[in-house]
Amino acid sequence: MLNEEKYFEVDDLLDEALKTDPEFQLSDNFADVLAEKMGRRFAWEQYIREFLIYLGAIIGLLAVPFTIQLVFFGANWQEWLRLIANNSSVVIGILFLVIFILFADRVLLRYFMHRSAGKLASYNLPF
Repeated sequence: MLNEEKYFEVDDLLDEALKTDPEFQLSDNFADVLAEKMGRRFAWEQYIREFLIYLGAIIGLLAVPFTIQLVFFGANWQEWLRLIANNSSVVIGILFLVIFILFADRVLLRYFMHRSAGKLASYNLPF
């Protein structure tokens, strides 16, 4: 059957482990630093998620008129592809600019404002 002495040994070891002091010390502001880092991490993830939602919405808004042109008005997609290929540098530049502005607005600016607001709060300024 069950060996009851084995369980008593485990209980004794657990009691001893809980009663002894740890070999390391945490800093006084450990919880504050940890909370700040986790807040920045969660904020970063939230901002990236929001950026991806906006990017998906923009792609969806561009896909709707394109689909309407192809389905209802019988547009020739090969001509559109040729037009985009001939002006690829302009198209890529505009796409890059739109994505960069969206990323800077939705992620970078908000992240740095969140980060600087945390630093201002740690200074205990009166304003």
